[in-house]
Amino acid sequence: MGNKETEQAAITHVMALERAAGRDPRDVRSSGFPYDVESLPRLIEVKAFSRSARSEALPLEHRQVEAAKAKPEHYYVYVIDNLAGLDGSKIGVRILHGEVLQAMIDRSQPHITYWPTFRASEYDQAERLL
Repeated sequence: MGNKETEQAAITHVMALERAAGRDPRDVRSSGFPYDVESLPRLIEVKAFSRSARSEALPLEHRQVEAAKAKPEHYYVYVIDNLAGLDGSKIGVRILHGEVLQAMIDRSQPHITYWPTFRASEYDQAERLL
């Protein structure tokens, strides 16, 4: 399962969980918000792992950290792991929220990552090893 498939499986799983809880979730990944699912009052960032997430780093963008700090009562991180299982029986869900999420953020150090776009012309001009 590739990254896109893993992410989509996690989003689908979260949407089903939210519906089962009586909420009306919306996938807002393409809306520019600092979270993936809006399931009012919850603003949910989804972290997807094909294997166990235990002891793994949970990357959060600066804007996601700011949103978590600004609305700690509404911002949630759902960690969905073990998505690579064929039958889905071992999928795990861990929900980070409130004081636990804030403590995790407070003890972390920010790392700056640049994401330059690899334009087609740059790709074509880049040195190629045969």
